Amino acid sequence: MQIGLFPTDPVIPMGAVIGKELSVLGSHGMPAQDYPGLLDLVTAGRLRPQDLVERRIRLEEVPDALVAMAGDRSAGGVTVVDLRAAPAPS
Repeated sequence: MQIGLFPTDPVIPMGAVIGKELSVLGSHGMPAQDYPGLLDLVTAGRLRPQDLVERRIRLEEVPDALVAMAGDRSAGGVTVVDLRAAPAPS
């Protein structure tokens, strides 16, 4: 998954997409005028984005997490960087 925009068009290995029967999807996102309705659903508990969080990491763990994502070794789900977490003991 890639969230955000690329500075240039990415190169997609179509041989792997076809051979592994992968899907490539794109979305521009939600228009800002729809945010109030979305937030109403969250407030009412009908949407629970917190359930998508698989793990929380400290700021100093971010470089290793990025390397893991680049090498397809990352954990699934959403990772949140918790800036309030205490540093790892030395």
